[in-house]
Amino acid sequence: MAKGRVPAQNLKRDPLMQQYVNTSSWVRERRNPIVKWLTIAAVALALAIIVWLMLSRRQSAAADSLAEAYRFQQAIVANPIPPNTTGYAFTTEDEKHRRSFEAFEKAAKDYPSINGEIGRYYAAIHQIYFEPEKAEATLKDLSSKDSEVGAQARMALAQRYEATGKYDEAVGEFQKLKAKPFNIPVANIDYCIARTYEAQGKTRKRLRSISRLLPTKISAAARWAIFPSAD
Repeated sequence: MAKGRVPAQNLKRDPLMQQYVNTSSWVRERRNPIVKWLTIAAVALALAIIVWLMLSRRQSAAADSLAEAYRFQQAIVANPIPPNTTGYAFTTEDEKHRRSFEAFEKAAKDYPSINGEIGRYYAAIHQIYFEPEKAEATLKDLSSKDSEVGAQARMALAQRYEATGKYDEAVGEFQKLKAKPFNIPVANIDYCIARTYEAQGKTRKRLRSISRLLPTKISAAARWAIFPSAD
């Protein structure tokens, strides 16, 4: 036997070689299932990446769509339109409201899961100037949403009722909003309620609403000094 050569029988007894042989046999026996599951895993990963890319692009497109609508909302109104004006500009408020409505409506319809509520809200805010009944219906629908947009829609709806002389409906909506105002300051709501009572000629209720805006520790005498004509 040549010097340094390991006998074949020793190779057979080598633990590492035996492990290699066993592993190779295990892999050969299961080669097809392993390849199958590796292929499935690769396809699943590829699909996940594709879905993530699609969602990212959709989010970006939705943001661009809403940003475009905001540009219409921020457009200047002038007649004639000044030279070198940057951004959108219109000669009438009516044109600005109509184009803003169209832009927000499109943003809401094209991306309802992302821009649905906010797009419809701003669309209604502009639509109210030329199609008030339809805008009012949209605001009423949105006001039922348990969200910040829903609260803003209820505020706009109440103010719409107030502006059209539906004072009882206005107070009712303001009171609902006060129960769950989200980020709308309660003081603002109390002021709106007082203003509505004033329009109705309900002086006592108006003063009671206004008094809620005063410091809580003000004395009864001080309140009477501020509101001496309450009846």
